[in-house]
Amino acid sequence: MAKRSFLKLAAPTFNILSVGERGTGKTVFLVGSYAEFFQLQEQTGRSPARSEAQPLWFECPYKKEKFLLNNILLYVKSQGSYPPPTLKITDFTFSFKQRQSQQERPFCYLHWWDMPGENCNFNNPYFQNIALSSQGCCVFINSYRLLNDPEYGAIFAYLQSQLKILLTFIRSYNQDYPFALVFTQGDRLPPRSEMILQQAAQPLLTLLTEASVNFRCFYTAITITPNDQQFAFNTNGVTQVFRWLLTTLYDHYHNGSLAYLKNSASLRCLQCGSENLSPSQSVDFLTRLGLLLLLKQKYRCRDCRALKTEFLPGVWWKLLWQAFR
Repeated sequence: MAKRSFLKLAAPTFNILSVGERGTGKTVFLVGSYAEFFQLQEQTGRSPARSEAQPLWFECPYKKEKFLLNNILLYVKSQGSYPPPTLKITDFTFSFKQRQSQQERPFCYLHWWDMPGENCNFNNPYFQNIALSSQGCCVFINSYRLLNDPEYGAIFAYLQSQLKILLTFIRSYNQDYPFALVFTQGDRLPPRSEMILQQAAQPLLTLLTEASVNFRCFYTAITITPNDQQFAFNTNGVTQVFRWLLTTLYDHYHNGSLAYLKNSASLRCLQCGSENLSPSQSVDFLTRLGLLLLLKQKYRCRDCRALKTEFLPGVWWKLLWQAFR
């Protein structure tokens, strides 16, 4: 009983996967959410009534990450333009807090990877590791290009193919894994375009519905407008995505159904889902600056011939002993 009470008080950490092509608005969404939560925090203040006006708010506990986000906000407000696309993988850790008994307590922690669009595929070993460590996913879809750019059809089809791989592990083991479909750049479309967007994205919606996973569509319109001598960053309620995703994950956490895809993916091909794998290389060294950091094992799928790389922290000494004894 004491252990159960302790677990209820402990704030869990959720890993969120973000998927979308370069320039679709993943970084703008993250910075916009950070700015909106911060604005709400300033409006409600730190009075005891805060729990009624704003039950959940968002903070960045690490100085380096907070400095980066604030610099992006400063760039937007001073230059009046959106930040450039992400050039490298950057991870952020956020804390979501709420007031209980006039004290600020962490509700949960969020680990978010902001990745360049070209790295969001299962052929990338680092993306594999991030995806299989996640408990939820934000799928970013460029609303304007979906309706107006014929070349976007190939990008949208490729996005679905990557999600099919992820769904293979979710369906096989009945994992509770929520998807937030974020339709970005809605400010470039006519008002009330939601139904048209749903029709254009119907193949993806059908894929998720047939997989019986929990998903919800969100439509964002983050704009920049002149304001005195600077520019205003208008987020228009973008934080609703994080609120839904985190409360859903928190329910899964307390129900004991939080997804852990690495258990189901360890012996499956990430391309075709086959379990017919054979070791391609028993021991492989990953070195950096001449130092041994990690060992990894490679598998070859006998069905599609795809190569799967699995990192093996914590068992390196066993493999090293087998290799050199």
